[in-house]
Amino acid sequence: MTRETLSRRFLTRIQNFIGPGTTRVGWREMVIAGLAALVGIWAVYALTSWVAGPWAAILMVGSMGAAAVLLFAVPHGALSQPWPVFGGQIVSAVIGVSAAAWIPDPALAAGVAVGGAIAAMQLLRCVHPPGGATALIAVIGGAPVHELGYLYLLVPVLVNTAILFVVAVIANYPFAWRRYPIGLARWDEPPAPPLTSAHLQAAVRDLNVMVDITPAELEAIARSAIAHATQDTSPLQVPIGERYVHAEAGESVTIHKRFEGDEASQGRGRVTLNVVRRENEADPDASGKSTD
Repeated sequence: MTRETLSRRFLTRIQNFIGPGTTRVGWREMVIAGLAALVGIWAVYALTSWVAGPWAAILMVGSMGAAAVLLFAVPHGALSQPWPVFGGQIVSAVIGVSAAAWIPDPALAAGVAVGGAIAAMQLLRCVHPPGGATALIAVIGGAPVHELGYLYLLVPVLVNTAILFVVAVIANYPFAWRRYPIGLARWDEPPAPPLTSAHLQAAVRDLNVMVDITPAELEAIARSAIAHATQDTSPLQVPIGERYVHAEAGESVTIHKRFEGDEASQGRGRVTLNVVRRENEADPDASGKSTD
């Protein structure tokens, strides 16, 4: 195996380990998300500063800034939809205020607030990562936040969340492919796959981990992937090993072995299976052999 092959495999393993994002967006998407976040956070900071003072505004913007990333940069994410956004923020605020009021030790109160918020959001199926910051702010926000008590749920949490939600709906609505919430989005649908939404949701449940994608978008991705697959004319590539190949009468199978790197690598590589129909059994040129 050559040094170049080893380096390529090492880089691939590193890439798989760190998990870089798979989605690339154009400048238009960046501008939409950036401008919408600018307007939303400006409104959030102005309101919170007026109600609870500059210090509370600084803390609250931390939570709402994280929410802005979800609503404006990932508007179709499962964690960005209305129920996770409102439910996650409100239930986290309730637990945060309760922890601050009932637990005198700030460190313990902070831990209970965030841990309790996570458990409650999972229980109510409204996981929204900024909710953890909202719960924590209720504990460490200082006197201006503590004096609000459970009014903290209404102002600034609920009002600020509503501001971001309205800005997200308005900013995304002119663009049919990225409307928010995802139920308003519209995509060009390729031919329907031999799958249903129920199949896709069952497959996601089988993973037994949180997947940040909605069923509607998952189905759109599946449709697009199948459409691409029907247009793919590249040879079928499978790992080398024991294979059973069936060819109908009048067809032949040619197996080409292609090695990656040194051919003395004891069978490591891949094979290309080409199945073709003979037009003339006596013609040796119709054997289906091809070169790579």
